[in-house]
Amino acid sequence: MINLGEGINRAATATPVIQAMQHIVPIRPDYCAAPIADGFNWSECLGAATEGEWYLVVFRSVRKESADVLLLTELDDRAFEEARAASGLIYYFKGELNERRECLSFCLWEDQPQAWSAAGLQHHLAAAALVRDMYQTYRLERYSVRKQAGSPAPLFQPLHGEPIPVAAKQTSANQSR
Repeated sequence: MINLGEGINRAATATPVIQAMQHIVPIRPDYCAAPIADGFNWSECLGAATEGEWYLVVFRSVRKESADVLLLTELDDRAFEEARAASGLIYYFKGELNERRECLSFCLWEDQPQAWSAAGLQHHLAAAALVRDMYQTYRLERYSVRKQAGSPAPLFQPLHGEPIPVAAKQTSANQSR
């Protein structure tokens, strides 16, 4: 796994949550397939936070064997830099491909409007335009992550109902459902 959250931890914006997220790691080998709340050490990282609510976007994918890894890396790096420059990105976890070509990455945001704003930026749109060419399947999951005072663990509430797998060959009209 690649820790890209470190790049966000700038002195001017280093909140306790940003600092705590620097220690997020998968806690099971099958984290790519596990529920997002069960695959990482969320309680350890956010346990000290008194309370808060954040917006989480999870990207699960199965990469095609023919995917251009250099192009994917370049587009991902550019989209990350662009998101860092925008406001609201707390942490970006860039997962590694497993033996089945599965990968899980996620972005934790201060709130949903900031995430949506970043999703409309040039480099993110360029990366998103290639999903059908690069992935056999992919799925976006969105959650409200809440940490209540006195609770050791954050709560993960799926947004817009349960996540729906989206085959990479479907049309964009089908993807917006």
